[in-house]
Amino acid sequence: MALELKIGLDSITSYRRLAYSPWHAIAEFVDNATQSYFNCRQELDDALARENERLEVRIVYERDNGGLLRVFDNAMGMSYEELERALHVGLPPENTSGRSKYGMGLKTAASWIGNIWSVRTKKLGETVEHQVTIDVDVVSKGGNGALPYSATEGVDPGKHYTILEIRKHNRIFQGRTLGKIKDYLRSMYRVDLRSNGLVLEWQHEPLEWVDFPMLADRDGNEYRKDFSFDVNGSKVDGWVGILKRGSRANAGFSVLHCGRVVRGWPDAWRPSSLYGQIHGSNDLTNQRLVGEINLDAFEVSHTKDDILWLGDEEERVEEELYKHCSYYREIAKKPWKETDDGRGPSQSDVDVAVDEFRKELESPEMLDRLEISEVIPPYEVVRGSLERITKSTVDRPTTFGANIGDLAVKGYIEGDLSTNDPYVVIDTAAADHVIVLINKAHPHWAHLKGSDGVLNYLRECTYDGIAEWRARQKAGRVDPDTIKLLKDQLLRVPFEIEMHAIETAEEGA
Repeated sequence: MALELKIGLDSITSYRRLAYSPWHAIAEFVDNATQSYFNCRQELDDALARENERLEVRIVYERDNGGLLRVFDNAMGMSYEELERALHVGLPPENTSGRSKYGMGLKTAASWIGNIWSVRTKKLGETVEHQVTIDVDVVSKGGNGALPYSATEGVDPGKHYTILEIRKHNRIFQGRTLGKIKDYLRSMYRVDLRSNGLVLEWQHEPLEWVDFPMLADRDGNEYRKDFSFDVNGSKVDGWVGILKRGSRANAGFSVLHCGRVVRGWPDAWRPSSLYGQIHGSNDLTNQRLVGEINLDAFEVSHTKDDILWLGDEEERVEEELYKHCSYYREIAKKPWKETDDGRGPSQSDVDVAVDEFRKELESPEMLDRLEISEVIPPYEVVRGSLERITKSTVDRPTTFGANIGDLAVKGYIEGDLSTNDPYVVIDTAAADHVIVLINKAHPHWAHLKGSDGVLNYLRECTYDGIAEWRARQKAGRVDPDTIKLLKDQLLRVPFEIEMHAIETAEEGA
């Protein structure tokens, strides 16, 4: 007797549990369209030239009524036999050297997004349009796998397209996710967008990719160079550069496979040999060193979101990459000048922030806040209220703090205060310690973005407290101008720490 490995039709329901991100799932459909173009480039180029068009992939998402995702492309389209092959789970395409590799992407990604999906397609040169619908729940219940299919005869042979529609969604995309889909897609297909070989639309908006500007030397030459090497007989190439304006989000290596980014901005690869600890730190190297690496000869994961390293491949690639990029790493970690180390906001960032802040200042809510007659409570009442809050910390462990000489800084981030309590309470009455209590329930806390936002907020609140303590101890009074002067000195400390660290590293090199 012999046992057989059987895969039932009910396995299709497991696809909704795959480790896809929304953008990598949608990218499967863009991969199919672009690979269809690459497979028939000359024939399609002639047809597109006659139509005065370029290769187009248009993606529209609607979340109402259970959700709808529609993906249109004007690539080659599919014949009946090609459509049949595309619906065969696990049957690789005839050309496995490109972006469509495993014969799984259409089925897994579509079923991950929704439970009912259909394909309508017409191949260039043929006169039949094919349409098929897949209901995941119906298919999973068994049967012979037959799908609802229809054909339309007599279609213009010059037409060519594929339209995928997915309904009855498993998850809703909204808010920041929609913006991230847009950013990831334009990053993933940067090679096609750079060459103007692809019109990629998301929510009716053509996507663009603009390369980050590189730092230049005094002669105007950009810090950007190509590299190429072999690992276990597999070719690796790409380029490394130094960002003109440092940004942790923009730095790191984008990993490309068959001309498509599988991992990159805004979540680039940071090999530890170049960037240090896992995921890198927040030093100058992690904010400036940037590049792209092509790994076509290596295996890509099933969801095409990273390289599937085998054996010692990752270590060998990192070793060679370090050899080719270490010089740029040394340049990247040195500040160009004290007043501009490349990490401040760009002018466009400043312009956006100023415009947003102006709107805030001119808002009716701000006018109401200033004009509404409010009785200012006596100082004793205010002081008593603040003392009540600070006394609540007596038996609590500090959230952050340090001993600075004879001064103890005691910091608390409290979430059980009222939204009506102050954003920060500072007690500088004692000669040997400062209490800084930050109200996490205050509405302003919700506007902090990421660890950098929290870090800067902690600095502002804590340095206010230390500056006030110094003014009280040294000048004998709490004068606003004195406090601002003392706080200015404290805000320079992070830069001084960084400079000393660089100097120490250079002395030990």
